[in-house]
Amino acid sequence: MDLRVVDQSNDQAIYQATKEIFVGQKAKFRKLGPVQKCIRNYSKKNALVRQCLTQHGDESIHQTVLRLLSDRVYESTLIAANRFPDLFKPSAAQTAARGMLEAQATSSEEAALESFIQTEWSGGQGVIDPVGVAMSPNDIEDTVIGIQANYSSLFPVYLPFPKEHLLMERLQKILELACYEFGARALPDIMRRRGWDCPELVELNKWTELLKREEVAALGDTRKPLEELLQSIANIRHTAVHRLRTNSVRLEQFLIDAEDLVGALGNPVYANVISQLRLHTESTIAELTQNKQLLQSQLETTRVVIAKQRAEIDQKEQEAINHVRGEDEKYQVLAGERLEKALELIGDFKGIKNGENAVLYGVNNSTNDIVDDMDSMDDDMDEFIDCNEQSYD
Repeated sequence: MDLRVVDQSNDQAIYQATKEIFVGQKAKFRKLGPVQKCIRNYSKKNALVRQCLTQHGDESIHQTVLRLLSDRVYESTLIAANRFPDLFKPSAAQTAARGMLEAQATSSEEAALESFIQTEWSGGQGVIDPVGVAMSPNDIEDTVIGIQANYSSLFPVYLPFPKEHLLMERLQKILELACYEFGARALPDIMRRRGWDCPELVELNKWTELLKREEVAALGDTRKPLEELLQSIANIRHTAVHRLRTNSVRLEQFLIDAEDLVGALGNPVYANVISQLRLHTESTIAELTQNKQLLQSQLETTRVVIAKQRAEIDQKEQEAINHVRGEDEKYQVLAGERLEKALELIGDFKGIKNGENAVLYGVNNSTNDIVDDMDSMDDDMDEFIDCNEQSYD
């Protein structure tokens, strides 16, 4: 076998065993002493690290970890995924499950968004589900989170909500500024007539309505149909205002559509700002996705081991049940044999009563044995009677 393949496999196993040790500031360690201390302390409570130390040896692990630290493998899941692609590669089943979960989450989020839009249009206080079922914001969020729990999956991917909400607010603000500058340049009469003399006066969904209605000639080409693009941009506002959770797939699409619109508005400054925002967000989501993928693979590996152990336990239980039943059957046979012997001893007799005498006949004419047994029983009875008589004296 190629030594490079062996080294890569060993490095991967060591990284997998130690990746939970070197996080945060510890991922920046570059000296042997702190590395040795961390591994030694962690091995006291972690069986995987102890197994790794036994298999590869302390010195080999220390040197490998130092090399991985120097290459910043512990600092970034993306770097680790590039270094150990097999470790992060999802199976076909995982990919299919992730696609299904993301589709379900997107559907739930779109239903929630439509509910809020319907409420705004009607001016009502409740949340109206488009199919006629009342939903509350908490119900919607529980539905989305429940998708993950029901399938024991870490997908779909969500950013921490405070950061996600900050991103959506920032994106909405940038788009409103870009639309205002475009309006001041291409639609001055309309803006003057409406009294829109500052960006803060106009919400993003008002701009999308205006651009859709006016069919502005100055608007550049877009990658998707304009009406579809403007609806997506309006949804950015609704998502930010109503504080709706958004999975990574829709979040990335919002950023792509925002960049597309700002490019069509002819504002390279804001287009560059959104482009940078999109790249940073995609990098963060990719990092989070890779880490979730690794954890999901570890979970599935653990579940396979547990399933094997459960099958072994079930087999032992069945063996115990079979043993007990077998022993029970043996005792039943033994008990039957004892009863049969007793019946053979007594025989198939009949009593013929003639006056005060009774004669017993066995089926095998073994009357002598029976009479002897009966005499013995009479003697025992006499003793029993004598004993009783004495007790009454």
